[in-house]
Amino acid sequence: MNETQNIAQTCLRLILRPVARFCLRRSLRIQDAMEAMKVVFVENAVEEIQNSGEKANVSRLSAMTGLHRRDVMRIFREEESEPKPGSLMTRVVGQWMNDAEFLGSRNRPLILTLEGENSQFRRLVSKVSRDLNPGTVLFELERVGSVARTPRGAKLLLSHYVPVDNAEEGFALLAKDSEDLIDAVDENIFSNPDIPNLHGRTEFDRIRSDAIPYIRNWLIEEGSAFHKRVGKFLAQFDTDFNPGDDGVLGGATVSLGTFSMIREGDKEE
Repeated sequence: MNETQNIAQTCLRLILRPVARFCLRRSLRIQDAMEAMKVVFVENAVEEIQNSGEKANVSRLSAMTGLHRRDVMRIFREEESEPKPGSLMTRVVGQWMNDAEFLGSRNRPLILTLEGENSQFRRLVSKVSRDLNPGTVLFELERVGSVARTPRGAKLLLSHYVPVDNAEEGFALLAKDSEDLIDAVDENIFSNPDIPNLHGRTEFDRIRSDAIPYIRNWLIEEGSAFHKRVGKFLAQFDTDFNPGDDGVLGGATVSLGTFSMIREGDKEE
């Protein structure tokens, strides 16, 4: 094993620490974690092979992952999972906030009509995916408090989608955030780009306990406002919102994630 592989293995142990902690907290054993690792190894190997223009098969996947052929065959033949609804809901809200068709004066999201086959809300959802049912999308956005139904139509209340009481959706968003963050750090460390990816952290560990509710609200409000500004900035370069006539294709993906976590320690006198 060369030096780069040694560093990568050390990094892997660090990455897996919160995963192991989650497993222990939720009574998942090492066997459960190993089975999950087998599945995601095969899924990602399939993506890597297909992205290179080749066709995935059991032999290639077994050689690439180091898994026994019978494990690869069992996993590879299972039906692929459907896209996670959480990411689709986020895209619907993003489309609503950045597409000129659904913006009014001062670029504020319009109240969208709901009635009829050509309603504004139906057109919004179809721009994200024609497989989505507009009624199902509206119900979910209402359920989590992102949208309210008014006499004039659907009104956007929040500039972001947060899954509520749905572990699968919430952790699907976590998985996407984790993937992007790991790739960003990997590129910063091993590729040494001229302009590095943003990777920052702010932490204070002597915060007054009586200020926690105020801090929680402040972080949510300021974070939401920040993401709204980022969305407006990036939308001007996205060909879905601004199809240009200069022949430049839109193929790059820009992601910016934020989170807050408050751990309340023992109260001190």
